[in-house]
Amino acid sequence: MTSTLSPTLQAERRSWHYWFADGLPSLVTGVGCLLIAFSMLYPRHHSKSLFRAVLTLTAAVLYGVILIFQRPILDWLKARITYPRTGYVSPPYFAEDPAPPPELTTLSLHGADAQSLEDDVRLHADPKHRLWITVALTLVAVVPTMFVRSPWICSATGVLLAAALWFGARHEQRLSWIVLGGFPIVGFWMSIFLSPAIIGPERIAYFLAGAGALFFLDGAVSLLRYLRRNPQPSSAQNAGHPHD
Repeated sequence: MTSTLSPTLQAERRSWHYWFADGLPSLVTGVGCLLIAFSMLYPRHHSKSLFRAVLTLTAAVLYGVILIFQRPILDWLKARITYPRTGYVSPPYFAEDPAPPPELTTLSLHGADAQSLEDDVRLHADPKHRLWITVALTLVAVVPTMFVRSPWICSATGVLLAAALWFGARHEQRLSWIVLGGFPIVGFWMSIFLSPAIIGPERIAYFLAGAGALFFLDGAVSLLRYLRRNPQPSSAQNAGHPHD
């Protein structure tokens, strides 16, 4: 399908991939999942104490901060890690504004042919359609997991969640096999080692912990690979030629 898209949209799709290439979005997502899983699981396995209450509340607050300020956090990290190495690129439009970008109107005003404009509109509407399908697949996976007592439901949930992630992000983000292969492994591990008595939100918390670990590992590997391929420019390069 990529070859049938206009050059403008092909370039935009490459910029989407660049946005995720440094692994920072996966790292932030992983930390958020681990924090919410910790705040759900930690009180269940420790006796009541002031320390436990403060630690759980801290984890929940930090998760809320990441959830609300994810974009500013990513911008801050990218400004210090990514942009000095490979330059700035605008974030994907779906990460900040649900409306189609103004470039679509610009294309039509400059006489873009009807087929190209139709491809552009379809591409920008596609993430919304896939989002709803991804949400539906996730609910199909998660809801039975909360109520079916057999632990083997976790294996099916892991496969369905991997399929939902792949379907939802296949055009914008190249998910690694750490994530896509990791979810079925997490589900299988839970089927083997998790007690059948653990159901409901606690079982979902274990999935969140597994998801957090997978996204964090994927982000860390991607970031290390990115830093190795794009070393920090030297001070001489940053200085450039003297100003006239």
